[in-house]
Amino acid sequence: MQYSLEIQNVVNGALSELKQQHAAGKLADTPITNTHFLARWVTKSIKSQCFNSCVKDDLLRWQKASRSKGAGSDLLGIFERISELYQRLVPIGEEHVPILDVHIEAFMDHMESVGWEVVNEFELTEKTQIFADQPNSFVLCAKQCDDCFEGSDLVKPMSFFVRGNHTAFVLEASNNGFLVHKQTDYKSIVKYHGEYRIFPKNEGNKLAEIPFKFS
Repeated sequence: MQYSLEIQNVVNGALSELKQQHAAGKLADTPITNTHFLARWVTKSIKSQCFNSCVKDDLLRWQKASRSKGAGSDLLGIFERISELYQRLVPIGEEHVPILDVHIEAFMDHMESVGWEVVNEFELTEKTQIFADQPNSFVLCAKQCDDCFEGSDLVKPMSFFVRGNHTAFVLEASNNGFLVHKQTDYKSIVKYHGEYRIFPKNEGNKLAEIPFKFS
């Protein structure tokens, strides 16, 4: 089962059942009642094992969050944002769009235009320190820029190394058509930089970083 499709089956299924409960007048549309419903829905899904094991960690994490934070876990908001972003970039029932080298180049240009320092001239084969003038820097491995592509298509996972405003980076990446998957906050092969990965056709094997708002 492809993760990017199964996670949509999860959140869309939950949102659909919640909407049905509202429409039938069986459930008040309030943060507390919505969270309680979704928390119970998640627990039932775990017990029934009705979804593929690739989403098990997500379900367990949401169950834990709902128990510890209650309405503060914002399960409804999380599910809605996942549904919207995944539907936009990896829609169910449609052929997923390949990531091309021109998309990476355009993203690099865009990040420079919004004030990020972009570095892609080094092969990152060992622990490396990049000296950047800007507070926010975005680094790619020169070798990966060649090896991760067949022709113009991305065919292997590719790493983005990020220092500075990670929240802004995830938002910019999402708005530019990439699902980015965090590997580490800052302890990566590039000193002081966190690592994110993108996957061919955005078909990653775990939940991508979901910005709070995106356009």
